[in-house]
Amino acid sequence: LIFHMRASADYKNATLQIAFTRQGGLGLPTPEYYSSDEFAAIRKSYVAYIAKMFVLTGVKAEEAQAKAEGILALETRLAKASVPRVEMRKPENQYHFVSVAEANKLTPLFDWNEYFKAVGVKIGDGFSLSQPGFFVEFDAMLAQVPIEQWRDYLSFHTLSDAASLLSKDFADARFAFYGKTLTGQPEQPPRWKRVLAQVNGSMRS
Repeated sequence: LIFHMRASADYKNATLQIAFTRQGGLGLPTPEYYSSDEFAAIRKSYVAYIAKMFVLTGVKAEEAQAKAEGILALETRLAKASVPRVEMRKPENQYHFVSVAEANKLTPLFDWNEYFKAVGVKIGDGFSLSQPGFFVEFDAMLAQVPIEQWRDYLSFHTLSDAASLLSKDFADARFAFYGKTLTGQPEQPPRWKRVLAQVNGSMRS
């Protein structure tokens, strides 16, 4: 998701529940992964993972590599506009109450009235556009990033998010990156455990 939305207590009136929209859009854990030399090898593995997912859908390797590099570039731009993890601890970086009209002035290409209508949320007096700088950059990217690049980005994340529900090749590719490379897990849990976890998770939600 480019950004996240959830309901939570208004920081200035705890008796009210309001919508909070927060920065998102990254396939790597934090914005620092896109710029720090420390994570250069992780970025390389991430591009390889993205390309692999496209290859599994039938895209030729050279084209898949180009798509992967374009996705990394798109996410890198989002990361540069994101508030760093440490700074996110500050309340002023978590809450920025605006009316829908005020939000639309910040993001003239992204209509918040239409968005809330589409997701079926009645917004009332306003909501928290929690990291305004991120949303300003996202709005600019809507005009500046080619539509094909957005399609590649959305296609990849749809595949990646659904990988555990697809064939073994997709599940294994996702685990190889997010399980082994990022978190150091030696092997994927057996299928029966993953199925049980999926069922339990669905019941809790």
